[in-house]
Amino acid sequence: CQKALNDFLEEKRTKFSRFYFLGDDDLLEILGQSKNPTVIQMHLKKLYAGIHSVELISDNSIIVAMKSASEERVALEEQLFVEEEVENWLGKLTIGMQKTLQGLLRGCLKEKSLELVKYPAQVVCLAEALRFAQNCSSAITSGKLMCYKQDLNQRLQDLTALTRKASILNAFKLKSLILDVIHSIDIL
Repeated sequence: CQKALNDFLEEKRTKFSRFYFLGDDDLLEILGQSKNPTVIQMHLKKLYAGIHSVELISDNSIIVAMKSASEERVALEEQLFVEEEVENWLGKLTIGMQKTLQGLLRGCLKEKSLELVKYPAQVVCLAEALRFAQNCSSAITSGKLMCYKQDLNQRLQDLTALTRKASILNAFKLKSLILDVIHSIDIL
């Protein structure tokens, strides 16, 4: 019986590799409650680094958004239906999460100014890192690296000033950005 159970769990882990992050007891609980996403919510933070829970509607059968541990809500581009086989709908959640974040990153990169309210912290920080790489490359090419360092120091002061009047969630985003800017200054 134990061998059959281990083979079954290994088969499920092969179908959805994130199950390797779970112990056997947690995985059995998920598989036993596959149509009950409220039970599976407890285990999402073990499966996904950035998802603490999901927002459900229509008798817990449709997933419409992801939430972080800091209660940051990110609406999915497409709603996901909870299916009988948990590895299928969790796989679709993974793909939906990736598509949603890709779209948000594209939008954030097009913005001229900092839009903390509009985008999740992960997207804002990644966009900042991409802009840093582009600006750094341009500054090296044009021979104005020290000027860019001064610009970054000014950006650090501007971001620090914003933290005084920011909401709790925006303050969290700003702190992440500030740490990234400090790291960028150290790199320069």
